[in-house]
Amino acid sequence: MESTRAPHERPETLTEGRQGQQTGARPTSPLAVPPSFGAGEQVESVVSPKGRFRIHFSRVGLNAVPAGDADGSGVPDAVEVVGRAYERVADFYVSLGFVLPGSDAAVADNGGDGLFDVYLVDFAGVADGAFRLDDCETESGLRCVGHMLQENDFAGYSYPSYETAVDILASHEFFHAVQSAYRTGMGGVVTEGTAVWASERFDASLDDLEHFSASYLSRTDSSLVQDPTGPAASFSYGSGLFFQYLGERVGDAAILRLWEESVTSPEVRWPVLVDRLLNRDWSLSFDAAFTEFSTWNLSTGARANASQGYARGGGYEGLKPAAKTLPYQEEGVRLTTASARYFEVPGGSERVWARYTPRDVANSSQQHLLVAAVTDTAVLRVTRVDGPGTLTANVTATDASRVIIAVVDGRHEGTGRYGTLCLTGETSGAPCVEVTPEPEPEPEPEVPVTPDDDDDGGCAAAPGALGWAALVLVGLGRRRRS
Repeated sequence: MESTRAPHERPETLTEGRQGQQTGARPTSPLAVPPSFGAGEQVESVVSPKGRFRIHFSRVGLNAVPAGDADGSGVPDAVEVVGRAYERVADFYVSLGFVLPGSDAAVADNGGDGLFDVYLVDFAGVADGAFRLDDCETESGLRCVGHMLQENDFAGYSYPSYETAVDILASHEFFHAVQSAYRTGMGGVVTEGTAVWASERFDASLDDLEHFSASYLSRTDSSLVQDPTGPAASFSYGSGLFFQYLGERVGDAAILRLWEESVTSPEVRWPVLVDRLLNRDWSLSFDAAFTEFSTWNLSTGARANASQGYARGGGYEGLKPAAKTLPYQEEGVRLTTASARYFEVPGGSERVWARYTPRDVANSSQQHLLVAAVTDTAVLRVTRVDGPGTLTANVTATDASRVIIAVVDGRHEGTGRYGTLCLTGETSGAPCVEVTPEPEPEPEPEVPVTPDDDDDGGCAAAPGALGWAALVLVGLGRRRRS
């Protein structure tokens, strides 16, 4: 089931804003593109409690904020909620070691001073927030500043409360500003994925990661290291699950160092940076991390178990493997970089076997095969084998209601690769595994018959009768051995 929550940003800011391209003047300008304030709209502003943010709003018109003022301060409570939320978020990101955006005083249209500006405007349901760039220190997009657009009232949105919506938007969108304080142009997966991670890290009770997890778990055959386009853009948000894995596996420092190293190595793609820092600081490769991540994803949804993966995996949607029946064989199973193909077959067999045969064995490194015995509520056991070469694995499945098979490609760069997948419930592994028949035992030699010297008759058996009996015995012996 796909998330009911749409991406926070509109498509143009996903593709243009992250590349350092200004999508329009600030929303108080007559030249601004929507969402923006109207020509005759009275726009006010207040400074947040710690003096780091200036919140711009209107009281009447299309962009009006909720009018309630319970404390009688003269400032709408909704505006004060925004100011406090951004201050809490900023404090938290500083506590993790991140740098905050610098002053925008040098920007021509800077909202009146060098404070970070947040504009509360009506997105009309097509999005609910956007970080927009104003200026960068370098043409390559290093150390940039910008401003924020945020939905004015969240009327008609699916958030449980105004306060929750503000916390989600502040933590997500302001992390884009933090990212830009390092560099821009990193791509949608890493910018949206780490922003979803940051929101979850700020407050685990916020449900953005939970909502967007299905956008990844339903598309694990897509490459994590290639940005999606069009309707699949929510995949970038769902990829926050990978950065959640990294944070839980090795700590927040992995995401912090990723952004720090994006400045010192601006020409290097983010998955290469991740591979580099994992190897250097944790003796772990991108390939090993992605394969373990694919294993953790088995323990999501109803099968969640903190000892097998995510601390809060029960809140994630859960995998949707392709259902097959045994025996099953598929040629041309395609794997792209940093992807996993999941299949599901009935359990109950003494053993379920899987065999993946790469089309190009010489180019089969960093491929992996997982075979997991599961029930509706648990992952019972997992067998894993690693490439290169043909991969064969099996798992005991008598107590399993299903068996999930995953073929994983842990590369962070390269082209698509193909292979043949064979699945069987035969204990021997046939037909997926070549079974060598046991050799037939040598037949017992026939006992020669010695005629009785007494030719006077009596009870002596005729030679023909004994020969028949011997054939019957040999025949019975062969039937028992068959």
